[in-house]
Amino acid sequence: MTVNCNRHIEGDRETPRRELPANWPWRETSVFVRSGQLRWHLQYHPAERETKHILVLLHGTGASVHSWADLIPFLTPHTCVLTLDLPGHGYTLGATSRELTLPGMASALAQLLQGIALKGRLIIAGHSAGAPLAIQWAMDHGTDRHEGLQLAGIIGLNPSLVPPPSLYTLMLGPVIAPIATSGPVTQLLAFIAGNTGMVDQLLDSTGSHIPQAQRVRYRSLFRRPEHVQGAMGFMAAADLPALLEKGQRTMTPIHFLLGEQDPWVRAAPLREVIRKYFPGATTLVWPGGHLIHEERPGDVARMILDVLKGG
Repeated sequence: MTVNCNRHIEGDRETPRRELPANWPWRETSVFVRSGQLRWHLQYHPAERETKHILVLLHGTGASVHSWADLIPFLTPHTCVLTLDLPGHGYTLGATSRELTLPGMASALAQLLQGIALKGRLIIAGHSAGAPLAIQWAMDHGTDRHEGLQLAGIIGLNPSLVPPPSLYTLMLGPVIAPIATSGPVTQLLAFIAGNTGMVDQLLDSTGSHIPQAQRVRYRSLFRRPEHVQGAMGFMAAADLPALLEKGQRTMTPIHFLLGEQDPWVRAAPLREVIRKYFPGATTLVWPGGHLIHEERPGDVARMILDVLKGG
């Protein structure tokens, strides 16, 4: 099956000009789409030639579509690409506590994909917490009857399938308690993040050297109380044991890429989890930190394209 990706996703294209920063990457592709109670921020990139694949990219906790910005030029010569801000993140608004759980977020994503009527062989690539979300979607909705859309594979980049390290817990543990996911506290946290070096300290702790432009974008996001609240709520709601126990049942091909220098999701314990719960998955280990796709966008894009060729 060949897909014509030069299509138009219906939605609001005027709002981005008012809400998105003028220097937000790929701002000209942004569209806001309503699905259920959510107003999603999407960026859709048509392929430069005919293809059979649709690639959906899911960012990790605390990030947004900007996380994938430097991969797009490497991907679109070969495939259509859809990036989106997850519920509670970036400029996607309207999330309740349910949409911040893995099952709830997977259900909202399924409703969105059905609503915008993408067609093709679907590959979902998720970074960090985006990888468990991709697996949850595959378990709950991968066999749903979406006309013209067929799940062909999952890619997990430094997937958050093990508990966070002590440094990460010490820095963020106090703010993911239920009281800290409330509006007043997240407004305070957003103020602190925007006026201190907290965001840069978090980025430094990932073990990745990312461009300064990306650091500026992360700082911009964490000045938004709704983004802070969504990120903290997503962290607090994650139920990895339940996901792992069910994950063994998925028949979808899974490919993992791990960063050797990732201090957030360490490669050694992660490989053990993968061997136990996803024995059929293929696993690569490369030099790099937690944000490996931001420090090595070309290499990671080529890895994704290799998966597409096999799917």
